[in-house]
Amino acid sequence: MAANRRFKDSVFSLYMSDPKRLIEVYNAAEGTDYPPDTPVQINTLEDALFMERVNDMSFLLDGKLIVLIEHQSTVNKNMATRMLLYAARLYEKVLPDDAIYREKQIPIPTPKFIVLYNGDKPVEEHSIQRLSDVFMLHDGEPKLELLVDVYDISYSSKRMPRLLQESGSLNEYSTFVHEVKTAVSAGIDFCEALKSAIRACISRNIMKEFLETHGSEVENMLFTEWNMETALRIRKEEGKQEGKQEGKQEGLREGQAAIIKKLLKQYSVVDVSKMTGISEGEIKELTNQ
Repeated sequence: MAANRRFKDSVFSLYMSDPKRLIEVYNAAEGTDYPPDTPVQINTLEDALFMERVNDMSFLLDGKLIVLIEHQSTVNKNMATRMLLYAARLYEKVLPDDAIYREKQIPIPTPKFIVLYNGDKPVEEHSIQRLSDVFMLHDGEPKLELLVDVYDISYSSKRMPRLLQESGSLNEYSTFVHEVKTAVSAGIDFCEALKSAIRACISRNIMKEFLETHGSEVENMLFTEWNMETALRIRKEEGKQEGKQEGKQEGLREGQAAIIKKLLKQYSVVDVSKMTGISEGEIKELTNQ
């Protein structure tokens, strides 16, 4: 189960933890041709307190590039700000402790920031988020800038984004996610949809080796992610309903409680609280524990 791993992965992070996949995706995004045996040092940030991943994936490529890749299923306009914070912590990891105090200039790896969007909302195939766009004052050339390349990798029978054409790993991953979404949209229970998608992809040689090795982990990870997103959405909707008829509020709370109970079958109250942002006391109240 995912909860028993040293830190809690997402399916994307686990899938992309293969250096060859990382090199392939980077080459596709940047138009480079680094060979599969190029040195890769994965340095994804970890939360020392909760033993969870802080960012999705980051790595040192060929000792000269520090690459951050984030996977998003919803549109987020704050990725440049997030990447800034991640980058600062990563440089602290890869540089000597006394680097900034030395008189001689210390070269640092060149940063690259990539967001892979795989949601349902239509977006541009490629766009750029700039840190300076969120500054409160715009008075000449920004003294600090950071650019994030955002790529749409959503699978569709009507179109094939460039990145999916040039990266077989991303193509297979997006196809798998599409299989799950299609089954759920057809009214199939999420757990059954997930199992069906895994079987279908293995039979079609899509992520076959990965799914055969990590199938049970994938099921647990996606089940948790799916229910966590639903719980958060219900929590948000519940807030919007404040002041409206009590019956609707009660219905939302019942839906929220049902999702929390599902999560509690696999995780502790403490873990579920961290996942959903709902306090332990409220969780116990919702589930009558």
